Amino acid sequence: MQLRPLPRTFNFDNEITPPAYNDHYLFAQQLKHPYECAECPSNIGLLMTASGSCNYYINSERNQLDRDKVFFISRGSTLAIKSVENEVTPVLLFFHSRLPDLVMFSMQYGGEVLLEKPFDTLPYDFSFLERMHVDPHLHETVVSLISLGSSCSSFASMETDAIIRGLFEDLVIRNDDAFKRSRNIQVAKASTRREIFKRISAARDWMEANYSRDINLENIASIASMNSQHFLRMFKQVYNITPHQYLIDLKLKKAKELLENNDLTINDICQSIGFESTFSFSVLFKGRFGLAPTHYRKA
Repeated sequence: MQLRPLPRTFNFDNEITPPAYNDHYLFAQQLKHPYECAECPSNIGLLMTASGSCNYYINSERNQLDRDKVFFISRGSTLAIKSVENEVTPVLLFFHSRLPDLVMFSMQYGGEVLLEKPFDTLPYDFSFLERMHVDPHLHETVVSLISLGSSCSSFASMETDAIIRGLFEDLVIRNDDAFKRSRNIQVAKASTRREIFKRISAARDWMEANYSRDINLENIASIASMNSQHFLRMFKQVYNITPHQYLIDLKLKKAKELLENNDLTINDICQSIGFESTFSFSVLFKGRFGLAPTHYRKA
């Protein structure tokens, strides 16, 4: 992996559009002044910030990224960057251009992991992932590569490559799952199906980040820019449950983690995940995991 400061263009090594990279490239720099990168075709990569907030324009559409937010950009999409704030640290990871082929081949023919290949020809279609993801773990993993990239040791180089390959393999699995789920959406045009899936996924990510708040169907549907009835129907087609059921399951999974990893009281856990009634929380928790919260913690 090559660690570099932010350039004026990401087509710096050749005139091929979109660019072909012969290594992983990690661009990271704390800005002390406004920065702007003109629109150009992009390779497959991840966009984020290590600090502050930055505007990334993907296919001319503005996406404001701050902490824990990661944007996956597909090969061939256009990218422009504009930042006017001080103390902003944009971070962009672009993958080796051959990595998609290598990972897909190893996963299909490696023996242990055999994924159904959803696409007939290369290059592989990663457009189902091209959106903003609220993913603290993915964000932290990429930012950790900055210190590894600063090291000159061969061990650090091998560790960095292993992390990036594992990260990309996880993205391939996510993309495969996204493609399969999108096929549940009952519309004729593939482009419409892809757009609906992106909106539903964005709303789901928002739910995962805001599960403890007092939210309703209209709140969630507004994130997807859809009316509530249409959103409800599309969400059920994609995830086979209603948004309310998905939200309850999120809360219960978080409660399970809290019971396992800290000493908060049952009442404190109930309030922290957004349940108003300890009794209803206990009933739902037992129905989901087979034990009441108190007995689960003892077990």
